Formats: sequence, C-alpha cells, structure tokens
Amino acid sequence: MFKILIPDENHDTINDVDLSSLRKKGLNNILIDVDNTIVPWNSDKVSSNLRTWIKKSQDTGFELYLFSNNSHSRIKKLADILKISAIPKGGKPLTFAFRRALKYIDGSPEDTVMIGDQVFTDIWGGNLVGLYTILVNPISSKEFWGTKFNRFLEKLLAIRR
Repeated sequence: MFKILIPDENHDTINDVDLSSLRKKGLNNILIDVDNTIVPWNSDKVSSNLRTWIKKSQDTGFELYLFSNNSHSRIKKLADILKISAIPKGGKPLTFAFRRALKYIDGSPEDTVMIGDQVFTDIWGGNLVGLYTILVNPISSKEFWGTKFNRFLEKLLAIRR
C-alpha cells in the first residue's frame, strides 16, 4: 500500500552511498536534495566530507545536480560553492517537477538517482516517476515547520528504518 514511499536504499548519510554499485546499475545522474541532506537546514556551510563526496562522485562518472524547493538565489549560491549545477524552486514531490528536472539534465528515470532526507518529497516524488531513490537521515533536527509535520507522518507510518 505504501510501496511508493519506500526508497530503494537507506543510509545514515550521503557519504555512505556506494557510488560504484550505482554506476554498475547504469545510473549516471544524481539529483541531490539540499536542506538536511547535504547541509543543515537553511545553511550554506559545506563540510569537507561533502566536498570529498562530490569529487568522488564526479570521479566515478556521475553528473550531479542540486534539486531543491528552496529559492533560486540560495541554491545557486550553494551550487556555485560546490561547482555543480542546480535546479531550484523544484516543486517536489510533483511529478511535473521531476520530469522537468530530467529534461533539464537530459536524463531518464532509468539513469537517474534521487538522494534526499524526506520521504514525502524526495522519495515519493522520485518513485512516482521511476527514479532510483535513496533516503538519508537528516543532518540536523532544526528544520522548516512543514518538514517537522512530515517527519511525524514518517514515524507514524513507520517508514524510516
């Protein structure tokens, strides 16, 4: 019944994602949520671990894209810091938003991964269009009030491991 909410993989952090395994599955593109997936909510503080993961991902052959519902200016700034592309004001979890992102990156559901910390935006939306989805634990407990409500639902439905 809730299969559409279940990710293909669960990890503590983005650093735990096995990039070689993803490449062996034929995946080439990674859409990455921002808040509480790679940086704390509403922060632009980039860790050295994230910089290392970005470089490793690129060296493994991935094209990386920040995919966030946040403002253009904030996501563009972070993308510039990380030297990767960005898709701000995403519209997740709506399917048109994911399809627009796929068109922007010239990707397909079969070759694209969505990594995020929220079941009801990142995973649900990614699954609706057939992406390979990876759920990571949130970096921080500080978050937008709407996200706190979603976390409550995640716990209620026992979706998180």
